[in-house]
Amino acid sequence: MDYAFILCFDEKTELSFNTLIELIAESGVSQYMVDAKIPPHISLDCFSTDNIQPIVNALDEHIACFTAGGIVWPSLGMFVPNVLFAAPVLNEYLLNACININRLVQPLSTVGEKGFYLPYQWVPHTTLALQLDNDGLQKAIAIVSKQFSFITGRTNRLKLVAYKFKPYKEIKTWDLV
Repeated sequence: MDYAFILCFDEKTELSFNTLIELIAESGVSQYMVDAKIPPHISLDCFSTDNIQPIVNALDEHIACFTAGGIVWPSLGMFVPNVLFAAPVLNEYLLNACININRLVQPLSTVGEKGFYLPYQWVPHTTLALQLDNDGLQKAIAIVSKQFSFITGRTNRLKLVAYKFKPYKEIKTWDLV
């Protein structure tokens, strides 16, 4: 089965992103994020395993390696034509979180998503709309660019989720301090 570790945000940051996601959904361009009940987040790792428990146990033992941290999203980005996202500044906090989770997970799993979530191959992003076509991407950009402004926020949870599972399915959540 496919899984992901995601960083989730404090209430204020989550509200900022949900406002943008809901504007896109209300326009009819893409309702996927709302329909699948996917919270705003940054994915740190995607992987496959037939036995998730050893990974849960390993993270339980090493959760102190992961802390809450500050993130800044100054711009928008896209994976043409399917995804519109808010692009955070890749800071030391984000890079270390990606490196640490990959070091923990790799010996116990198979790399997922063609390695795009491995350190130094990873493009951190917070998805605003997905499953778009070219026309939908242009419409989503027009909607969001009118409302988007510099977002600053904090992470407060690390979640293990079943990846590519609709509706969104959480396996376990760890609070970060």
